[in-house]
Amino acid sequence: MPMSSLRRFSALATTALLAAAAATAHAAPDESARARYERDRQACLSGNTQQSQAVCLQEAGAALESSRTGQLTNPGAQAEQSNAVDRCAVFKTPEERSACLDRVKGPSAVSGSPAAGGVLRESTTTTIVPAPATPPAR
Repeated sequence: MPMSSLRRFSALATTALLAAAAATAHAAPDESARARYERDRQACLSGNTQQSQAVCLQEAGAALESSRTGQLTNPGAQAEQSNAVDRCAVFKTPEERSACLDRVKGPSAVSGSPAAGGVLRESTTTTIVPAPATPPAR
């Protein structure tokens, strides 16, 4: 009899721990979304955005709701890289496409932001032109 009670207690304790872990894991994204909403809301109220206060607060609330329903996701670095490479497909010549891929993948000066209207990636390509074979006539 005591062994049976010990097993029941052990099973109950294990179940309680698993339930607590699941609840914590489920609550974490919601807390993160709520914290993000509070930061966004403070930015809206302080005027540190490029939107009107009403639109800013509406967008912050919509983002919170989308996050809670699982519609707001982070695609991750691999998806962002794939998207960047896909954008280079519009270039017709291999040289232009290669230059685009170099800007996307390689080190380049980056300025701007999506909120400011776009991200500008700047890279420098040095092309060495060979000297003429014969000197020009005088």
